Amino acid sequence: MSKFYPHVNMVKNVDYRQKKNMKSAKIKIQIKRIALVFFAFMFVMVAFTIYANVKVERTVKDRIYTYVDSIPYRKVALLLGTSPLDRHGLPNTYFTNRINTASEMYHAGKVDFIIASGDNHIKEYDEPTAMRDSLMAHGVPEERIILDFAGFRTLDSVVRAKDVFGCDSLTIISQGDHDARALYLAKANGIDAVAAVAPLRSGRWARIRLALREWLARDKMMLDLLFDKKPHFLGEKITIPDKKTQKFYATAEGMTMRIVSPDLIINSVDSIVVEFTNNRSSEMTTGEWYRIDVKSGDGWREAPYSQKFLDILAKGSDVVVNDIGYGLLSGGSFRMTEKPWIYDLSDRSATYRLVKTFDYPPYPIQKSDTAYLEFQIR
Repeated sequence: MSKFYPHVNMVKNVDYRQKKNMKSAKIKIQIKRIALVFFAFMFVMVAFTIYANVKVERTVKDRIYTYVDSIPYRKVALLLGTSPLDRHGLPNTYFTNRINTASEMYHAGKVDFIIASGDNHIKEYDEPTAMRDSLMAHGVPEERIILDFAGFRTLDSVVRAKDVFGCDSLTIISQGDHDARALYLAKANGIDAVAAVAPLRSGRWARIRLALREWLARDKMMLDLLFDKKPHFLGEKITIPDKKTQKFYATAEGMTMRIVSPDLIINSVDSIVVEFTNNRSSEMTTGEWYRIDVKSGDGWREAPYSQKFLDILAKGSDVVVNDIGYGLLSGGSFRMTEKPWIYDLSDRSATYRLVKTFDYPPYPIQKSDTAYLEFQIR
């Protein structure tokens, strides 16, 4: 017959409770540690996000332009890509507004070339070609559009603009928050950039979602810069040509003509100072008559008249050019000031040409020769 020892069972129960309490205490400590690490991590993340966004906003705040008229001229614009269709298969307003802004800048003479940089990682998804086709539909010539098929991320597009296309200055085109991140990347890579804001038309919740996404994207950008992240592809360098501001030709050799003032790249035209040079061995004559043509398709037509001149014509008046001839000896040159106020030269994307007549002996002759000087206004 076995004996019952109550104190032994009591000791076992006490040991079991103590072990259970100790295990529970350890679990609580582990939970507290995990929670502490989690909250510390979240604090660091929030602090880093705040730092990244404040840093970006302060760095680029004076380089973002809402209105095309106020943005300074740059030779090249970097149009950042996005899908032409949204997730529902409908036209993407982000894409449409970027295209509208880019074409408006080109036609306003604010840029000469547009790099359409986007994702083309698979054959069925081609952002650059979609951007090119849309820009051409808005009147931007194909030869002014440069395709960058390796713009997989904003970092790739910005770095490639300098390392592949040789751009030390740029106008970046996207929506405002995206512009800010791209500008910061440009500054970090030694690019003198400004940005044009494409309108953002979306609801409040969509804007909040996009803002949160952009904040996190700026975190990743800071880490990319910290660890010197490189684009997926670079490749051979591509040279963007200089846009010729003047091009001279004539129906006879011996005379050359060039515009010496103003700087047509950046100034509007109130007057044009033209320099004539006679390279023949005989004397040349020219007069005050001139005409300005504008390129239209494959040909030329006379530029439209200004409203001021149309008002004069409406009153029954006209403008008469002095029938005066100026002689120019062999090897000589002289300058003449033309006042093209009778023409409307407000189209900054157009190519114009100044038309002048000139004569060489023998005199009198039945028909003068004609000199043409093409130019653009910036």
